[in-house]
Amino acid sequence: MRRSFCLAAVLALLAPEAAQAGDVAGTVYDARGQAAAGVELVLGNARTVSGADGSYRFAEVAAGEHSVTAGSQRVGVTVAETGETRRNIILLSRSVRVAVTGETLTPVQNEAAMADAMRMADAMLAEAAALPPRRWNDIGG
Repeated sequence: MRRSFCLAAVLALLAPEAAQAGDVAGTVYDARGQAAAGVELVLGNARTVSGADGSYRFAEVAAGEHSVTAGSQRVGVTVAETGETRRNIILLSRSVRVAVTGETLTPVQNEAAMADAMRMADAMLAEAAALPPRRWNDIGG
């Protein structure tokens, strides 16, 4: 009995201390600084989607260095052993990311960026077509 108690005590001392866990939370913003709803975020094996106000949360994340992926962007985060670590994310356009980071686009990425720009232009034209017609004297004030 005494021998098993001593063995258990020694094993408890030799066992690595369990890593503490904290929460990672923040807000996702688009390039205009507006809260971005519905953005999928990934941290390790965990996934979540930003809420209507752009907020997100990952609970019980092991302490240490991690990365959060939001859309096509990845940001680093250092998780504290307890409590909440805040990490807001601003989604930048590909052209801004290239200008800031110096990364170059592959032909496939370049083609995808062009397709995105065309879709946005089509959406803007459709939105403009839906506006009520205005006369020039209304515009001039």
